[in-house]
Amino acid sequence: MSPFNPRHPLICNESPWKNNGNSIWLASTLSLNRNFEKFNFPGRLPEEKRTQILELIGPKLQSCDQLKNPQLLQAQEMLPIEKEFLVEHFLSTQGFHHASKGDAFVLDETAEFLATINLRDHLTLQWIDVREELEATWEKLIKIEIQLQSANYAFNLKFGFLTADPTMCGTGLIAFIFLHLPALIYTDSLTEAVGKNKDDTVELTGLQGDPTELVGDIVVFHNLYTLGVTEESILTSMRTLATKLVSEEKIVRNRLLHDQTNDVIEIKDKVSRAFGLLLHSYQIEAVEALKSLSLLKLGLDLKWIQGTTQQALNELLFNSRRAHLLCHYREDRISQDELLHRRAEYIHQALKGIELLV
Repeated sequence: MSPFNPRHPLICNESPWKNNGNSIWLASTLSLNRNFEKFNFPGRLPEEKRTQILELIGPKLQSCDQLKNPQLLQAQEMLPIEKEFLVEHFLSTQGFHHASKGDAFVLDETAEFLATINLRDHLTLQWIDVREELEATWEKLIKIEIQLQSANYAFNLKFGFLTADPTMCGTGLIAFIFLHLPALIYTDSLTEAVGKNKDDTVELTGLQGDPTELVGDIVVFHNLYTLGVTEESILTSMRTLATKLVSEEKIVRNRLLHDQTNDVIEIKDKVSRAFGLLLHSYQIEAVEALKSLSLLKLGLDLKWIQGTTQQALNELLFNSRRAHLLCHYREDRISQDELLHRRAEYIHQALKGIELLV
């Protein structure tokens, strides 16, 4: 096997999940999409122009004093698994596998910042936040954007910042919030909770972009509109909905903790089965692992499990995905059957000392 990540030390070395003990609000990501005047959008940009943009913006990002030791990674020099790792790490809805010559990524030592150059737009600035600090995260991105502004962004008085996707013009700001809502899901209360707090400016979906398949019981929502709204109104709508759903989840969890209803019995059974699967399986699929780890997170919060922490389970939840697992084993490829076994082995080791109390 060839070693994983021989060239890019920022990949794998840090993780926002190491210090994330959140039970419900797992993370949020904010992205600013920008393009530059006098250049076609990346989809219609010849290679020499892509290189020109890279030479224009790359050094500016590398010298940005808002970032901690930023490094530029040329896409053509990266392994496919490294690109997949970035997608997983930053919870991206955009695949990076097609990134090639003239495209690049900029990371810094916080493991929270990512810039993409010449992918969907000339520049996307993204920050992943695990401290529920939407407004502070947006301010960080704005400071970086202002420092780069000498590059002259494409801007129209009517349509705001111009983007490759016309529906993202205006602010160019896309915010995602990732909530762990198993109590609402397993008591069939999610639809009612969402309906009661409905916001037509926000769309709900799952980790893989499918609203009907909530992998890991994680509900993801993002703003639908960037045009005709302000950044402040986008963040206010997102925070308001998130706060309401977190409150609804806490109410149901509190009921499960103190009542002995059929819901409690059924969920205890699910948690017990998940416990057995994670500790004793020889092979395990990623989606199956995330579902079972979600139930352990709920069980821990309801005092049905001991010997671990929300922080440890959050890290395990996100590190059980394919690219992160390969990163852990420092290999860039493992056969599918071996990967399933390695995932089970990795989980067994991480859950040593855990106890089921029900």
